[in-house]
Amino acid sequence: MKAKVMTGRKVVFGALIFLLALIPQLAAAQTCEELETSLQKAVTVQDFEQFIADNSPCELAFVAVQRLAIPHVNNRNWEAAASTYKKYKANFPSMAERFDKIISLLEAPEEYLEKSRLGSGVNSRGAEFRPVISADSQTLYFTRNRGEGAGGEDIYYSTRQRRTWQNADNVGPPISTPEHEMILGISADSTKMTLMGNYPGSIGRGDIFYAEKGKKCWSEIKHYPAPINTEHFESDAMLPSDGRTILFISDRPGNVGPFRPKETLFHGSYAGNTDIYIYEETPGGEGKLINLGPTINTPHAEYSPFLHPDGKTLYFSSSGHYGLGGLDVFVARRQSDSSWTEWSEPVNLGKEINGPYNDWGFQITTEGDLAYYATAEKKSDCWEGDITSARTGCGPSDIFSTELPAIARPAVAVAVSGKVMDPDKNPLEAEIVWNDLTLNKSAGIAKSDPDSGEYLIVLPAGHKYGYSAEKEGYMGASETLDFTDITIYTEYRHDIILYPIDKLIDEKITLKVNNIFFDFDKYSLRTESYHELNRWVAAFKKNPGLKAEIHGHTCWIGTETYNQTLSEQRATAVVKYLVTQGVAKSRLTMKGFGETQPAASNETQAGRELNRRVEVQFTK
Repeated sequence: MKAKVMTGRKVVFGALIFLLALIPQLAAAQTCEELETSLQKAVTVQDFEQFIADNSPCELAFVAVQRLAIPHVNNRNWEAAASTYKKYKANFPSMAERFDKIISLLEAPEEYLEKSRLGSGVNSRGAEFRPVISADSQTLYFTRNRGEGAGGEDIYYSTRQRRTWQNADNVGPPISTPEHEMILGISADSTKMTLMGNYPGSIGRGDIFYAEKGKKCWSEIKHYPAPINTEHFESDAMLPSDGRTILFISDRPGNVGPFRPKETLFHGSYAGNTDIYIYEETPGGEGKLINLGPTINTPHAEYSPFLHPDGKTLYFSSSGHYGLGGLDVFVARRQSDSSWTEWSEPVNLGKEINGPYNDWGFQITTEGDLAYYATAEKKSDCWEGDITSARTGCGPSDIFSTELPAIARPAVAVAVSGKVMDPDKNPLEAEIVWNDLTLNKSAGIAKSDPDSGEYLIVLPAGHKYGYSAEKEGYMGASETLDFTDITIYTEYRHDIILYPIDKLIDEKITLKVNNIFFDFDKYSLRTESYHELNRWVAAFKKNPGLKAEIHGHTCWIGTETYNQTLSEQRATAVVKYLVTQGVAKSRLTMKGFGETQPAASNETQAGRELNRRVEVQFTK
């Protein structure tokens, strides 16, 4: 019994020692939380040095080191700034890697990037911020606050003629109102705008709205439903070029790290713990919300995501990754076409882009050579350094452009534009659906302008694409565009003709179908053909009286008899697929023409590929 009692005493004593050892840790954690106010009161060098000595290796002590380096960074005295971090590195053993990256950043050779303040067409005596560049780089949208326009902060736009930005115009109602509003993003086709403002329907502390381009004007403002908007803070909504996704930030619970709402003192600022999310529309119409994961998001603030049209290169701002203070701009690359959570390690854009204050809101051109951003005239005059707002005491902000450092250049993209028209050249509002034939997946959706019929989509180079334009009561030929050999930014112009279905029937117009694929000397449909054939299925379902004659064609390789049989087999394969998708066989006929009706020369490989085709003629 005595032995048992002694054992129990040892257990109690051991537990007591453990608790006593834990108390300083708990106290330190609590103290670290309480240190926010103390850090804000620090003014002199001695104040910061004493704060570091008393509180290392607390995270806020690291923030104090950053603030000691501010004068050196502002003066571009990189050696002195690096020495500041070297001096205190030993105080933060768990942050050694972070210190090393910052020191390396400061000691790296300068690239001497060319920077330019935009002219008086854009910048005024007031504040301009939140620049958003169109995909064709010809229109710049931004927010201005100078007590004019509809009132408060309004949204303006300027168009570029040659190299000069013209005098900006107010977008006008219903977007600009007597209240404050701010532009967040614009779609690649310029038919949809994301906004933040005092619009009706808000459910949280910050909500994302959008407007769509109609004939002669923008639509009434619409509110994104859950799960995009919540009762928490949502902002910085960017529209990737695929037309199916939206990137945004939120401080909702469930982020990487603790729940810290915006405008609460955290990590030496009021940015909170915001994470970057993507909302992806799925084929069934049910969207999927995805947090970009811990490679991108940290327990601190992430802001202003921008996904380049190459579909891989992500630019964003963060106070949680290594940097010079506040929010720094980073670049990371998507590692898988099927995942939004697999990214390369974020890389800081460098000391010529980033400073000791908040650097954010960078917009990258489709060409991948320039970034547009806003900054205050005298960043050193303010502490928080929120460079995109006129209400920080930093002085009015202007909009600039800057070259991108080599490490930040995106992959090559192709801008495809044109006009959607009827046979009489009248512009049409339509939806152009793009498919990546190389990866056999959807590539995106573009909409043509309701007034002009103009469309634009940006696609990653190195792939082959098929597309078709869709409009109720119309049909058109599908096309294939091959960009597999493109190695530099390219602009490609291609108009699209849509025929009224009644006209197709009455005039017996034959439509060439370029997006139905067979291997050489084969008649089995390749899977990338299904995108196009499913479009036909939809047309049959919407038009119950519609019938079609399917025509098969070949090149001249092989005997005439063999090619005649092969063309019939290919037409039959199309008919069989349509029937399996619910189209009545009685509505379909087929005919093979062999090699007798070439669409191009059989003397070249490219011509022979065009001759191996299927066409359709609609009837009643």
